[in-house]
Amino acid sequence: MINSYRKKINSEYSHLDTNTIRWSKTLDFIGKCDKAKSGLDIGDRSSFTVELEKVFGCAFGNTNIDLDTDEIKGKYDVITAFEIIEHLYNPLWCLEQIRQGLLENGRLYLSTPVGKPYFLWSPSHFHEIHQKRLNFLFKRAQFHIIRQDTFKIHPTYFYFTGFRPFLRGIFERVQIYELGINK
Repeated sequence: MINSYRKKINSEYSHLDTNTIRWSKTLDFIGKCDKAKSGLDIGDRSSFTVELEKVFGCAFGNTNIDLDTDEIKGKYDVITAFEIIEHLYNPLWCLEQIRQGLLENGRLYLSTPVGKPYFLWSPSHFHEIHQKRLNFLFKRAQFHIIRQDTFKIHPTYFYFTGFRPFLRGIFERVQIYELGINK
């Protein structure tokens, strides 16, 4: 069974302002990196997957599995999981599968919303995890943080369109990480 919290990626989703901003800031975070021989983008293929292929210089596969129960097949130099774990019932399982799918010096690039008050959560999110708790989750999955950052995903004017958007301007951030495997 596919997770009911899974968001379907289509062309409408790819053209939302929030995704355009998030993808731009994600590429800025990744920056210049070593070319990879193999990559896996967790989730559905999107126009952003194509951008990742350009940045890393290799073809990227995608997953079409239930990330709460199924195993990730293959070994990869780089795996990306952008805006995925908040939709999972068991993010630890997914992180452990990702770790097993990475080659020895492989890298995981992951982003997820910073935990905010429950009433501001997206209806499709099963979890929103604060940084400290997420760091414990990474440690439990045997990852270490190489670097991290946070950013906002809405255009500035959005936060002035009402009370709820104003609160989102205070609480809403995306946390992004480059992670390596603990040895």
